[in-house]
Amino acid sequence: MTHVKNVQAFGKLTGICTGYGGQYNPGKQNLQVKAMATLWTKAQQAMEAVNEAKSLYDIATNDRVRGFYGLRKLSSSVIALLKMSGAHELTIQDAVTNNRKIWGTRKANRKANAEIQADEVKRKSTFVYSQDYASIANYFAQIVETISKEPKYQPNEPHMSVEGLQKKVKELHQLNNAVTAAEIRLKQAKRDRDELYYKVEGNLFETALAAKLYVRGIFGYQSSQHLEVRSLRFTKPHF
Repeated sequence: MTHVKNVQAFGKLTGICTGYGGQYNPGKQNLQVKAMATLWTKAQQAMEAVNEAKSLYDIATNDRVRGFYGLRKLSSSVIALLKMSGAHELTIQDAVTNNRKIWGTRKANRKANAEIQADEVKRKSTFVYSQDYASIANYFAQIVETISKEPKYQPNEPHMSVEGLQKKVKELHQLNNAVTAAEIRLKQAKRDRDELYYKVEGNLFETALAAKLYVRGIFGYQSSQHLEVRSLRFTKPHF
């Protein structure tokens, strides 16, 4: 909320300085009320750009969550149909390997000695659901590529057919690309905001502090004018 509070405080500062009329007449161009008003407008526009980019990013990520929903079950169903088709064991194993990666499963660890007591066998099977959507989409695409080369895989259900699954792969990639594009836009909007607020010459933060100092210098430390602007707080984030 630091950025929002800084913009709000700058708007109040601009209004206060404007209210002083001819008494507020700094020599520096960026401290004059017209320049401050222009900077405040740009600051609001930069904030709106970030909010819009964030909204589009949220929409893209939500669409992706819905698009990937049920993918693990779909992947397992494909494996089941591949096994049923009578495909070669090596083909099945290739698909199973990628399916395991989608689920995030690890093979059970078994002691090599087959003669040990059953209660001494330690099995560890952990499900780690990855949030790496790009990897999940890639593993699923590899499964589809595997079955596309298997002539025995011929289900009647359209969404389980090679064509249907290839369509799903394309959808997954499109969803990932949409999120990437939205993320790039959001990061750029934030960079533009931060430049205007804190980094470029005559930025909002430095202008605000300089305007407050000018009021103090002209009207005096104990003046009502300085007490009025002194209450306005501006914070610069750590970059």
